Amino acid sequence: MIKFFRHIRQKVLSKNKFSRYLLYATGEIILVVIGILIALQINNWNDLKKERQIERQYLEALRSEFVANLEKLDASITSCNTLAAQLGTLLTYFEPKKSDTINSATIARNFGEALRYQINFNPNTGVQKDLISSGNLRQIRNAVLRQKIASFDTALGEIEKQESGAIDVKDDIGKTIIKLVSMRPIFESGGSEVLGNSKFEEVDVKLVFNNMEVENNLILYQAITKSTGLVYYTPLKKDIEGIIALIDSELGN
Repeated sequence: MIKFFRHIRQKVLSKNKFSRYLLYATGEIILVVIGILIALQINNWNDLKKERQIERQYLEALRSEFVANLEKLDASITSCNTLAAQLGTLLTYFEPKKSDTINSATIARNFGEALRYQINFNPNTGVQKDLISSGNLRQIRNAVLRQKIASFDTALGEIEKQESGAIDVKDDIGKTIIKLVSMRPIFESGGSEVLGNSKFEEVDVKLVFNNMEVENNLILYQAITKSTGLVYYTPLKKDIEGIIALIDSELGN
């Protein structure tokens, strides 16, 4: 096409027809401008395609991360419910003469299980933190999804405080029990350890049910356990499910 205009230009100039030459020169300029615009548009399309590919890679990685976190959180919720039930069983032994109807081995086993359980949610956050620290969170076009990903750490921080409080109360229970009775049957109740014989006389574990401090700490521990599951874990589960749904929408799943 450019050769065509060049041929016409030379022909027009040879006939000294400047006005026509100006017309065709303008056409050449327009043609060049159009070519530049098309090239720029193609370049923009290529850049946009690369950005969408990067976004998709992040979305797929985020989905895998949050699906794994959802499975972990379900396990943590189950642990909370199990622990709350165990603590509830222990609290019934404080009823008048109730502990007399339960053998010491069963009580030791119940205490051992309750003290071994740990309220803990340890999520995977590698992809989420990389997005934020690298500034690549902007690659995610969905503003709602960006906000949820950015605020995920805040929710985890509140949960960590709650879990830390539960650990402190559990430690207080152990510190009180260790002053009252022998810990041997409690540690051996799970069958994982056999400590052997001791020169000290074994104090019946039922003695703890005469101690108000143990009862109060068990009540507090159960309350914290229940609230962790209901007030912290359950809402977080809904948030994670919402994030996964948004990611699926963006991926077209």
